[in-house]
Amino acid sequence: MTSERTVRGSTVALILCAAALSAGCGTDEKKEYAVPGSLCGVKVSARLLSPLLPPGKSVKLDREDTLLNHGNIHCNVIVDGKTVFIATQTWRDRGNSALSMAMIQPEMEPEILHGGWHFQYSEKGAAMRVDCRTPKKPGRDLFAIPRIPGPQKPDVADVKAFTKNYAKGVAQSDQCRR
Repeated sequence: MTSERTVRGSTVALILCAAALSAGCGTDEKKEYAVPGSLCGVKVSARLLSPLLPPGKSVKLDREDTLLNHGNIHCNVIVDGKTVFIATQTWRDRGNSALSMAMIQPEMEPEILHGGWHFQYSEKGAAMRVDCRTPKKPGRDLFAIPRIPGPQKPDVADVKAFTKNYAKGVAQSDQCRR
């Protein structure tokens, strides 16, 4: 009698768990928008950007040049009206490390950063020095800084791969041409 009751209870629990799982599966959100292949004029891989963006219906890009023509550019990726990703290009005096750049970003805590002098990263963003052959601002260093202020928590490997791709795109942009 006890074993029949245990089997019946286990069966009921299994059915309830299966029902809960199938209900959750039906509500999975998808990206109904096309992932951009360019961020405010910088060519990027949509395949590498996709894992960093949340599901949603619409996407919009908003370019901010906060110091007007000084080369500090923020490209905000807005999904369903919320800023979920920011790709920044910023110039700094020579001698700044990627760590010093990453530490001033609100999404990146020093204790979760990894990397070296030229490249620091975490699941919420990264900072990488861009290799410019003919920089628009001689004597200064250019950094590519993708940040993830939204709720998404991508894999660190995805952040690293995208950042390397983004920095390569920035190196081919007007920022690295006189």
